[in-house]
Amino acid sequence: MNPDRRARMPSWEEAVRREVAVFRMDAARAADRSEFDVVETPSLLKVLVLPELGPIEFENVTLTYSEPDGRELRVSFYAPHPGPYLERTRALFLQRART
Repeated sequence: MNPDRRARMPSWEEAVRREVAVFRMDAARAADRSEFDVVETPSLLKVLVLPELGPIEFENVTLTYSEPDGRELRVSFYAPHPGPYLERTRALFLQRART
């Protein structure tokens, strides 16, 4: 809901739809709720637009481990695409390391 973050993500609306699908999947796992439509996407692309570097495209994969008692561990991995995205990401980390 942060307007600054939303402005950096050209595919914000697509990402929101995907997150709603993840929410529905979690709700379906939490209880016997057959009215939910469940969609699981193994990976997706996220684009962040940084004023100093331009767009950077990341592949995002989220892994979920669920315990029988309902506890859950979710880990997300982000990897920049090769080429200019990778170079921009390296430049970003170099900038942050200098400050």
